[in-house]
Amino acid sequence: MNKAVDERWQKFEDAGEQIVRQNLAANTYNERNKALARAWLDHKAALGAHEAGLRSEDSSREQIRIARSAKNAAWAAAIAAIIAAICAIISILLST
Repeated sequence: MNKAVDERWQKFEDAGEQIVRQNLAANTYNERNKALARAWLDHKAALGAHEAGLRSEDSSREQIRIARSAKNAAWAAAIAAIIAAICAIISILLST
């Protein structure tokens, strides 16, 4: 981008999305600035979508980690139940 566009985008950044949207709705920008404002808002939306994707990816990783942990705990409980059953059988056999 050129310097003028960079400066305009910085002004949009300083004003914030809500103000830029209000100014667009109120038709306070000239044609060039309208186009720049729309481009800036599109850019902000794309950044937001990208960040949401990253958060979703992190959430998926955490869900997988939790699922693995639950699976491991279930296996440990199943093994403990099998050992307890074997011990009970041996105890019954030895007491007779």
